[in-house]
Amino acid sequence: MTIKPFFLLLISCFLLMTGYGLSNILLPVRMQNDGISVDNIGLVLSMLSVGFLAGSYYSRKLLQRVGHIRIFAMCGSLTSVAILISGLFPDPYVLGLMRVLTGFCIACTNATLDSWLSFSATEKNRGRILSINQMVLMSALFSGQFLLSVAPIDGMVLFVISGVLFSLAITPIVISKQQGPIIEDSESMSLITIAKLSPLGVVSCFYCGLLYAGLLNMLPIFANDHGIQNLNLSIFMGSAILGAIIFQYPIAYLSDHFDRRKIMLGMVSTIILASLSIPFLMALDMFNLTLFAIAVITGVAACLYPMSMSETFDKVLKTQILSAMSSLLVIYACGSILGPYLASLTMKWFGSEALFSFMIIGASTLLIFIMIRMKQRSALPQEDQDNFVMQTPSGAVSVLDPRTDYIEPVFKQSAEVDVAISLATKNPAIAVNMAKALALKDPQNASHLAAALSTIDEINIGKLYAAITTAAPEMAVHIAEALTTASPEQAEELVDWITNDHPEQLTSIIVAIANSMPDNGIGVMEYAAENMSDEDPEQLLQMTEQYMTEFSDSLDEMRPVDRSAAESEQTATELYNRLSDVSPEHSAEIALTVSEALPESSNMVAEAYVSNLIEGENEQKDNTDSAENIEDAVNDYLSQVVENMPEYAVDVASTFIDSVPEVASEMVELLQDADAVDSGDLSASIDDKPEENSIEEQLSDAVETQKLDS
Repeated sequence: MTIKPFFLLLISCFLLMTGYGLSNILLPVRMQNDGISVDNIGLVLSMLSVGFLAGSYYSRKLLQRVGHIRIFAMCGSLTSVAILISGLFPDPYVLGLMRVLTGFCIACTNATLDSWLSFSATEKNRGRILSINQMVLMSALFSGQFLLSVAPIDGMVLFVISGVLFSLAITPIVISKQQGPIIEDSESMSLITIAKLSPLGVVSCFYCGLLYAGLLNMLPIFANDHGIQNLNLSIFMGSAILGAIIFQYPIAYLSDHFDRRKIMLGMVSTIILASLSIPFLMALDMFNLTLFAIAVITGVAACLYPMSMSETFDKVLKTQILSAMSSLLVIYACGSILGPYLASLTMKWFGSEALFSFMIIGASTLLIFIMIRMKQRSALPQEDQDNFVMQTPSGAVSVLDPRTDYIEPVFKQSAEVDVAISLATKNPAIAVNMAKALALKDPQNASHLAAALSTIDEINIGKLYAAITTAAPEMAVHIAEALTTASPEQAEELVDWITNDHPEQLTSIIVAIANSMPDNGIGVMEYAAENMSDEDPEQLLQMTEQYMTEFSDSLDEMRPVDRSAAESEQTATELYNRLSDVSPEHSAEIALTVSEALPESSNMVAEAYVSNLIEGENEQKDNTDSAENIEDAVNDYLSQVVENMPEYAVDVASTFIDSVPEVASEMVELLQDADAVDSGDLSASIDDKPEENSIEEQLSDAVETQKLDS
């Protein structure tokens, strides 16, 4: 069911990457057969990443201007041309230019497929679709290695086969019923910024490009020099690709259950040890063990990319992940430009076996850097680490990644909706009635219809909401969210209508509207409170509780770095201040409601509460009972805290005493009676203090003693 809607797209991906896999093994072997020097081979192969880098940068802009089908068709035909010209004119300059073109086209086609898949994916299945896409991509690369033995490498047949596969890849995507999505451009995070946030993530990403691209591009030269040819060469290179597929799974498990930096340390150590073993295994003619060692090296090296992504994502906000991913792609591309050429120079100077010396030296420097970072910075708690997601550097900033901030795809209007919109400007009443009829016919699309009509100035949003929710009452909350998301400037008008009409789900609807406007959610709550507090204070408290409960639940689902940036205590305090200004007579109830929904904010909310009490006293200086009222109020408040949140009672009491020292003795008695602090320890601590010490100081010392004992 997950694959069915994307079947033709995946076929296009498989054909394209199979041809690409064949070209990757064919070109180095053919260049070596034609007598081109090793260093020139490495330079030509490095040009692929130059094109890859350019394609990664320009792909989204091209997709916006030209469209998905045209871009894919163009890239499929150009890669076909590039591989055919490479076979006809095997000059290094021509080959290098064609390699740039191939890298550019592969990056663009991968971006096309990824954005196309993500448009039709949902928040729940996008991770699964990403995994399927990655498996198709890697399986195609694996299959492409075995086409090398179909024909001699010194002829044109293999180049033609690769070109045919590139051309065939266009057909399934062109005949697909799915329309290309509308995409928005994304900005990359500056390299300096991302390097400061996660030095290890940036460095390991660069080394992944350096090591993985260097090994995979020059491995056919190494194999050919050791007499591994034809089918054995395909098996040899196939084992390298297979390792990149298989090792994703065990490393994903280790990454999610242990300190990620220790896993990276083990991965790099494995690359070094396996690279050391290759020359000995080749000398002993142990082909099968050599295949295993190659699979280990390439598999672990390939996993450095998703590991570096996970390491970096631990440090950035969810809304920044796409821009961080774009920057990491650039960093990987820079490493993969250098890798093949540096590896080829090493092989030219010291022989083909030096390919693995290059791997050992590169991995050793990365190993040293990881150890330095482990000493400089403490490890992130394992439960706070972001999940490992199977990922290959395909040239696309993948919004399929479940760690990214999910954005609902742009709704494509139906013919009925177009008619309703055209009527809205001429006769709003008829358009609203038509919306009601359409909602009765198709309730699931009622929210899309409401959002489309809400953007028309002539439409009264309250009447529109009333009409559609009458036809589809079960969609009331979703429609309110859709309306405010599409027309946030009309939120107050909608809140006016809802609070005056008092629908059955009033509280849920108001909270949904507030949640759909994260930048002004508290403002929506305040505006709703102004309309309802005098008539129904219980509903105000219910609304406050639901809003804060949902806010608290959202914090639990957040990544640690996002949770820290949410400033939950400040949000809770601001909500209390806004609502208590609207309804000062219910200040205590609002403060307690907010604190109970988000207990960690109880101290800051209590501080705001007592500040409001004191401010009210200063405004009523002629009232001699005001001081006693404050004492009674804070004592009553603390009693509620002791009853409902005893673990926060001591902190709240300390906050009250700082502002109202006169209540210290009563606070002590209240805490003792409620066993919020151990009575024996509290009394002993107070008795030990000199008489000149204030009661608040004695309480503070007693609390500190209790904390130390705990």
